[in-house]
Amino acid sequence: MNLRDQVVAAIEATFPKELRGRILERLDTYGVEPYERERERVQLAILKLSAGNEEKVCEFVAVAKRDYRDVLFWAEYPEEARLDTPEKRQRIRNMFEKFGIKPPNDL
Repeated sequence: MNLRDQVVAAIEATFPKELRGRILERLDTYGVEPYERERERVQLAILKLSAGNEEKVCEFVAVAKRDYRDVLFWAEYPEEARLDTPEKRQRIRNMFEKFGIKPPNDL
């Protein structure tokens, strides 16, 4: 099974029949620009992260169009991506401050 077939199979396994065409159309908006790399891998990551939510598909497609590596990181390394320890939270706060940005209050 090639990657495109895997994308279609993941849509079929996750979304009701009446939404599948629309989901595929939304996913296919990623990968049209030459800098939007690894099309099917990113699309599979978007499907994983969206967990069957059409709105989240749209949100993650938008994220991928800005920087596809974010979506891949979140989907493929969920443990690392979580801000679940005080050390990780502090490291992120320090990065914000380094760039002169006020960290979010909930960080």
